[in-house]
Amino acid sequence: MTNQTLNINEAASKLNVSTRTIRRYIKAGKLKAELVKGSFGDEYRILELPAQLDPNVSFDGNNSETNKTLDKPLPTNISIELIRELQEKNLALAAQLGAAAERIRNLENQVKLLAPPKEEKDTSESWWSRVFKRRKGSPQE
Repeated sequence: MTNQTLNINEAASKLNVSTRTIRRYIKAGKLKAELVKGSFGDEYRILELPAQLDPNVSFDGNNSETNKTLDKPLPTNISIELIRELQEKNLALAAQLGAAAERIRNLENQVKLLAPPKEEKDTSESWWSRVFKRRKGSPQE
């Protein structure tokens, strides 16, 4: 065990993620943490931040935190494959969106055909005369 541990808030700020994400990482086993008694009850203490979660934060052999920037870009063949795969997915999703929009237009047209035509209101009468004519038992002039 290390002497220097982080709480959930500190780990979240180091990794630039939310505290909920840190809790998910702990539950999934991506972060090693231990449950200790705190002043307000049990709390997690993160033992170490793995380099694969954030390449800018790592721990050296003395367990002291050092910021190291890793200038290792992805190999170009992986980058190109990833871009090509994302473009293909984008095109597939665009096609699905177009098909869904067309289906919606067709359904709207079908609904318009099924709906009865709206009756035009006679606006030559005043509103109060129309109301009183519709009531049962009201005197008619």
